[in-house]
Amino acid sequence: VKPTDREDDGRTLITNKLVSEVYLTRLLATKGSLQQYIDSFFETIFCLVDLPLPIKYLFDFLDEQAEIYQIFDSNIIHTWKSNSLPLRFLVNIIKNPDFIFDVQKTNVIDASLSVIAQMFMDSCAAGTHQLTKDSPSSKLLFYRDVQKYKKLVEKYYDAISSLPTVSTTDLDQNVII
Repeated sequence: VKPTDREDDGRTLITNKLVSEVYLTRLLATKGSLQQYIDSFFETIFCLVDLPLPIKYLFDFLDEQAEIYQIFDSNIIHTWKSNSLPLRFLVNIIKNPDFIFDVQKTNVIDASLSVIAQMFMDSCAAGTHQLTKDSPSSKLLFYRDVQKYKKLVEKYYDAISSLPTVSTTDLDQNVII
């Protein structure tokens, strides 16, 4: 119960419940409209087709460092990989498309992109998030999707690890234009 729900006026309680119901309905409708695009985005980002060699090289380097320093916790290695690529660059592009595209962000679009960026960060995080009654509605709304995307991210990292090693020579030839 929200503190404002306890006011003496019974109309306040009814108004707050109606606003919450309308808000939830709008959230569900908006999510339904955007879901196919969000799914497509995740599938495109975490796809091995035309994987740039520097990504494979970087992930191999991180795996080597884990071996050298005897780090066997897969969550740490997963976090390194997530922090080095998706969370370093892609979240910034999701949150700020105006950095690379000639678009203007309204407050509504900015709020929506923030929710998608947070979902992206949660999907790349190692471990699980526990929901509580105080969890934001956006986390509740995308909880099942985050679990699905976490599996996609894990599968992507595993698939990259199984690719043939990239030599320094191959990397140099690929990077030099």
